[in-house]
Amino acid sequence: MMMRTTGKIYRPALLLLLMTAALQAFARPYPDSLTREKIYQMALAADTITDSIDYLQYLVKERAAEALARKNTLQQEQLQQRIQDKKNTQLLTIGVISVAILLLVLILTRYYHFRNSRRQEQQLARGYAEISEKNAELKATDEFKNKLITIIANDFREPLLHITTVAKKLEQGGMGREEMLAEMEQIGVSSHKTLDVFDYVLRWIQLQLAGYTYTPVTCRLREMMNYLSDNLNYMAGDAAPRVVDRIPDDTTVLADTEMLQFVLRQILLAANRHGLPGSLVIADAWPDDTRVRITVALDAGDQARDVAESLFAWQRDTAALGLAVSKDFAVRMKGDILVEVSGNRYITLTLLLPASG
Repeated sequence: MMMRTTGKIYRPALLLLLMTAALQAFARPYPDSLTREKIYQMALAADTITDSIDYLQYLVKERAAEALARKNTLQQEQLQQRIQDKKNTQLLTIGVISVAILLLVLILTRYYHFRNSRRQEQQLARGYAEISEKNAELKATDEFKNKLITIIANDFREPLLHITTVAKKLEQGGMGREEMLAEMEQIGVSSHKTLDVFDYVLRWIQLQLAGYTYTPVTCRLREMMNYLSDNLNYMAGDAAPRVVDRIPDDTTVLADTEMLQFVLRQILLAANRHGLPGSLVIADAWPDDTRVRITVALDAGDQARDVAESLFAWQRDTAALGLAVSKDFAVRMKGDILVEVSGNRYITLTLLLPASG
């Protein structure tokens, strides 16, 4: 009876030990000190119940410790992985920031060089502009000097030589009354031309001075043109071109009075000099809202184009110096002088000036 009871007690213990041994065989073998055979022998011993229960508790605690160790190892690995990921993220962030800083420094450096190059280009452009302006001023000064020398060498010399010649004839005597009157009249004409030349030379020199201030006034074209055309018809011979004035009575312009008189006179003189004998010189004016076109048309014959090209060529034709100076005056008065050829024989000189009112 006692053997049956003992057998009933041993069977569950033995079954539990076998199951534990099987699980341990899959997970991890026992240490050499506690093999499955020793565990089986311990289960058959007299104090099997007590030792088996203690050993089962030992096995359970060992499995729990191993599970805890594995969990701890896994947590450490996860922690190390997180630390490594954090370091990688920090390194990546530092790398991105460093690249961004380098790019920013490169962009700022390129922008600085770009701004510096633009500044240098602007300085060079200003320098070139100043040099060009100085060259233009020097060229204008040189041209003015050449014009002035040409005037003195030609327009002053001819009248003075004529006056000197007549004076010598008067000293020698033997001149008749009519010849003396003719010579005196020629002296008067030459003196008048000399005074006119001297007057416009002085005004032209004044125009070139830096302190000169241009002050335009309202000028009536018809009055000026009547005076100049009558004077020109009186001084010219019978075969010279005749001026026909068709300028409206109420035509006015903004200009300097003496400059405008000189310009109109030089235009009429050029028309008288290059117009065919006995032909007509037609003076007209075409006002609009902002300016007035004053035209003088003449018949120059077959040489019209050559004449038109030589009207302002004072370097090779001293007679063109008056129109060259007149063009300077017209530009100073906010206008200009234009030359047109039509029909290969008719020349039109156009003076553009601002309209008054």
